[in-house]
Amino acid sequence: MNFDQGEFNFDAEGSEAGYRKWRQELDARKQEFEHRWGVVLGKRVKVWLKNHAKPVSGPLEWLTGKRYNPNDEPRFKVRTLEFVISEVESMVRDDED
Repeated sequence: MNFDQGEFNFDAEGSEAGYRKWRQELDARKQEFEHRWGVVLGKRVKVWLKNHAKPVSGPLEWLTGKRYNPNDEPRFKVRTLEFVISEVESMVRDDED
């Protein structure tokens, strides 16, 4: 599941009602995912990983394959570094420039 593109609901009434409902459902699923895994997608974070001497900072990306299983451990990327959630020792939002 990519939270930038979901499934459009063509059954909604009105000219923009379908889009608004689709966007709300997509945002709700994104928030659910973030809450479950303790992450903030698309925002700048500072991540301390096991077996890495220094933290890495940058926007957090969720790497999904075509066959995403919601029970599988998610893979993430910050800059060029890819990791799974179990490698994370600490993650904080980093709003500094």
